[in-house]
Amino acid sequence: MIRYDKYDKMIWNENKDKLTFYLDEKEMELIFYLFFKYQIEIIKENPLINAIIKNRHYKTIKVITSLDETCSLMATQYFSEKLSEKKKKKDVEEGLGEILKETATYIENISSSINTLCGRGKGEKRYTNPKKKLELAEKLLKNKKLNELVNKLGEFRRMALKKYKTKIKHFSGDRHRVKYGNDLSKLLLNEIKNLSDDILYIDFLKRFSEHRILNYEILNNEKSKGDFVVCLDLSGSMGGAKEVWGKAIALSLLEISLREKRKFVCVLFDDGVREIKIFDKRPNSKDIIEFASIFFGGGTDFEKPLKKALEFNGNIVFITDGECEMSKAFIEYILEEKHKRGIKIFSFCINTKPTVSLKKVSDEAITIYQLTSKSAEQVFDTVLM
Repeated sequence: MIRYDKYDKMIWNENKDKLTFYLDEKEMELIFYLFFKYQIEIIKENPLINAIIKNRHYKTIKVITSLDETCSLMATQYFSEKLSEKKKKKDVEEGLGEILKETATYIENISSSINTLCGRGKGEKRYTNPKKKLELAEKLLKNKKLNELVNKLGEFRRMALKKYKTKIKHFSGDRHRVKYGNDLSKLLLNEIKNLSDDILYIDFLKRFSEHRILNYEILNNEKSKGDFVVCLDLSGSMGGAKEVWGKAIALSLLEISLREKRKFVCVLFDDGVREIKIFDKRPNSKDIIEFASIFFGGGTDFEKPLKKALEFNGNIVFITDGECEMSKAFIEYILEEKHKRGIKIFSFCINTKPTVSLKKVSDEAITIYQLTSKSAEQVFDTVLM
């Protein structure tokens, strides 16, 4: 047993109805306190609790969950479900480390997504809204598909941002311009020399306070990138893991498009264009819940979504598991538009080879054999680099 106080008990009583009980209520209450309490005081020895506390992955989880009721609830339900499975197999002792490792990864992904979706404020400085966090957590605890999507989104979003930042870091532009500013990371060589002279250094500080030191700026040689367009197949065969993976990829690319101040367009299709989602600002939790719930389940047609995508101005990411040939006239139309407008098409075919016609219109046509983080990385490498 561990010691808990009236506040801990109050938080548990207020939130326990949001959980699905995979274990006895008293066991799950104890697990909740293990994650929620800032300091753990053992008042009665328990081999399982001792093993949990000593595990290094538990410490990783605690960094996120301590005094955070939302993340503690999410961690409690996930951990309890996994522990219940191990109990049925009578494999708790050997499997505990694996459960905690999986829980640590899960809670990192979930907390990243929740904090992004429930932020408030503009620009890079964002504050988390506790009420919205708890409301979203309640929906995640009851909706398995939404839970899986937000989990994947947290993982893929971090990966996409890392790829995007690497692209910026290694950009080698050859066009520059000089402007006034106070960015110490982009000083001209003459300004750096001024720092070694006592008199010129005082002048430098004065101009720095006035935003009048000489900075260089790299000008991107590429033409305006326009919109960021994703065509996402939501036909019958895309249900389940394929749907979750595809939606998480799309939402991660949305994050990049917003950073580049580009309009994000998602064309949702099966045997026709069923819905178009357009974002020019960060989606909130309501948007994500709505996006997660959309599914159509019809057949597959490639021409209609690609034609709709070409109504916008930007590169196209095409995600499907279908096989559909396109007419010769339509292929010629796409190739002509691509040449005229300088856009690219990146196609990702889940567990199927790209058709001959899709290969013809695509700059890259890649088969995704496994819906893993490695395959997501392959998508981001192709689209963002």
